[in-house]
Amino acid sequence: MKLVTLALIAVCAVTAAAQSSTHTEEIPDLLTVPPGMSLDNMNLQIGCPVAFTEVALQHNARYMPVKQNTAWDSSLAFRYKNQSGKLIESIEIRVELKVKKSVYDLDATTITRDVTLTGDTSDTLPLNVIAYSVGRVTLAQVNYTGGKVWTPKARNTCNYESPNTSEQIGKLQ
Repeated sequence: MKLVTLALIAVCAVTAAAQSSTHTEEIPDLLTVPPGMSLDNMNLQIGCPVAFTEVALQHNARYMPVKQNTAWDSSLAFRYKNQSGKLIESIEIRVELKVKKSVYDLDATTITRDVTLTGDTSDTLPLNVIAYSVGRVTLAQVNYTGGKVWTPKARNTCNYESPNTSEQIGKLQ
């Protein structure tokens, strides 16, 4: 019985050693994901003229409002880098925001806003809605000085996804 068990272990070890080859084959045009990361949490902005490094909500500290007509003092801050090497006049993006109609609402709904950025590396835009998180930011168009325009191809979408769904408020300060 011991001999059969040892033979079975030896056969399994030989089979496992044969399957774990040290030879690795390179596949061209294959995106390699760094260890510890998945495609879900990577912001794939490769080949995009503008890469967003951070998008965050900013809320000024205040007391909880008791009236519905109380102004909501918040803004959306963008940080990005110009990867094209050309002088950019403006950047047009589409932003998905989770918003509520009232601070007392339980559920938030997703809305999209078309935004134009004109800064060099960062821009802050005021919001007139009660936003709780930022979803996807999609680069729609880049207008260069001199009249040239970049738009994404059908297969190449330039998206930035917030690293977590519960946005860190005031991180860019």
